[in-house]
Amino acid sequence: MSNLTHPDNLEALQLFPLRYPWAYAHVQQAKHNTWFPEEIPLGDDLADWNLRLSEAEKAAVEFLLGYFNPMESVVTNNIALGLYPHFTAPEVRLYLARQMWEEANHTMAFEYYLKTLPVNRERVFGAHKDIPEIVAKEQFQVELTRDLLRGVDLGTEDGRRKLLRDMVGYFVVMEGVFFYGGFLTALSFRRRNLLKGLGSLIDWVIKDESLHLSFGIHLIGAYLEEHPELMTPAFARELHGMILKAVELERAYNRALLPQGVLGLSAEVLNQYVEYLTDRRLEELGFEPHFRTANPARWMAAQTDVPEIVNFFEARNTTYEVGGRRE
Repeated sequence: MSNLTHPDNLEALQLFPLRYPWAYAHVQQAKHNTWFPEEIPLGDDLADWNLRLSEAEKAAVEFLLGYFNPMESVVTNNIALGLYPHFTAPEVRLYLARQMWEEANHTMAFEYYLKTLPVNRERVFGAHKDIPEIVAKEQFQVELTRDLLRGVDLGTEDGRRKLLRDMVGYFVVMEGVFFYGGFLTALSFRRRNLLKGLGSLIDWVIKDESLHLSFGIHLIGAYLEEHPELMTPAFARELHGMILKAVELERAYNRALLPQGVLGLSAEVLNQYVEYLTDRRLEELGFEPHFRTANPARWMAAQTDVPEIVNFFEARNTTYEVGGRRE
């Protein structure tokens, strides 16, 4: 029987001795990342909005916030309804609970920003229903959660693959590709000495999201170690295809986000960055890189690259290969 999952998901947590020290290491690091949005002053951002931003730049900010704000709650829903009921290892549950708090904090952070700036709130909050490119990305994610909610029997390979598919779709695609492309857009404003408060907010969100991504890669690897039978060549191809489908959704989203270039940034550059990111995520899962695109925004490395957490906490490291051959 899997140590990560157990049929009795109402059993009280007994944390020690640890079975997954890497998960507890992530919990400990997350505690040090605690922050509150109201700590960020936004007076200069308000002045920038009123006096310095072009209409195209304002539209890009509204578009970006119209995606980020609802998507944080989509991730929260997936953890609470899709993952937490199935993963019963105590240290894994501790981190999932912590991540739910962080996603809720991100929602409050973006709401704090939206309350401060005179944005068109109706347009921003309606974006995930009205803009086809945002709708498509949201539906891509929500369908993964719905698949779990239709009923998952982890005693079957089909049920276990549904859970694994969901983990790849959320930890790797949404948090590791979709969100990171948005970070590039947001931080491009600060590089032009604009919206420094938004830049600080994104810095803190990145700390959380980098840890979410790291945790997700570890969790996927640990799950495959306990269920190596899942990774057939056919399923590996399916996961690879799912990731590439997401890239196409992101390409369309970026073209809608930046129909014309702003801040020296264009949809073409954003899509090159997405290709670079996707190759990194594929490699983290054990696949070969697909695009082999150079990083067009090398300055982002200092913002998004974090040390390998297992080495930092001296926990056991393992090579996790989703796409590689498994004996």
